Amino acid sequence: MGPIEELGLIKMDLLGHRALTVIDDTVKSVYRNRGAALDIEAVPDGDPVTAALLRSGKTLACFQIESPAMRGLLQKVGAHDVHTLIQCIALVRPGASGSGMKQHFIERHHGREAVSYTHPALEKVLGDTYGVMIYQEDVLKVVHAVAGMDLAEADALRRAMSKKRGPREMAKSMKRFLELARARNVDEATAQEIWELIANFAAYAYCKAHAATYGELAYQCGYLKAHYPAEFFAAVLSNRGGFYEPSVYLEEAKRVGLEIRPPDVNRSEYAYTAEDDALRVGLLEVRNLTHQ
Repeated sequence: MGPIEELGLIKMDLLGHRALTVIDDTVKSVYRNRGAALDIEAVPDGDPVTAALLRSGKTLACFQIESPAMRGLLQKVGAHDVHTLIQCIALVRPGASGSGMKQHFIERHHGREAVSYTHPALEKVLGDTYGVMIYQEDVLKVVHAVAGMDLAEADALRRAMSKKRGPREMAKSMKRFLELARARNVDEATAQEIWELIANFAAYAYCKAHAATYGELAYQCGYLKAHYPAEFFAAVLSNRGGFYEPSVYLEEAKRVGLEIRPPDVNRSEYAYTAEDDALRVGLLEVRNLTHQ
């Protein structure tokens, strides 16, 4: 990674996730079973049925938003669309949670706490997030707005902080930030307060582009679970998608009203399949039992 960047080349991480296969298999199954050609990239943002599922935290089996902490956060924020999902995915990270920014965000989001800014320059860069930092990119914007660092230097500072540098290196970075802030007539106490917020946050923050991509996929999963639960759970179970054991998803399928039908040599396929409002267990489970 390091030498590639020094050569001036761009490094990209291309991540593979089973959630992509789950989504694709669900869409194909919906077309096969119902004759509905679903364009998953064009599902309506803020769809009422999906919004109700998100707000209630009933997102087990949905990519990135199925952990207890995540489900609780969705309920607290009242998540209902892609935008709020993206924010929640970033908020649940240790940076926003550990620095107290998550709670400030929730209270301000609901109007229970007044939005405030440590320095007037922050209103422009943190206006969309109620004056709190929730993304890694917010560090760049804050440092640029307060201390006048160019974005390249600001990004170098963010990256250095994310690598948990020692006390000496952190003290050097803090001195640089405070000197630049002082040169822009920011008083010492304010600059020190902003630095503390950055230092507590940056090491465990989430990249906005990462959160945005995951938020889109999470919303698509939520939409499919809300509208096509049989096809969705068949895909989750067939691909061993999600964080939990298959038994957890079978119980969740029952909770949303699906009948679980046993393997049948005449009706089962290799994988799980949707049969109206039921799930047919695939022969793969028979194979798995014989190998245990």
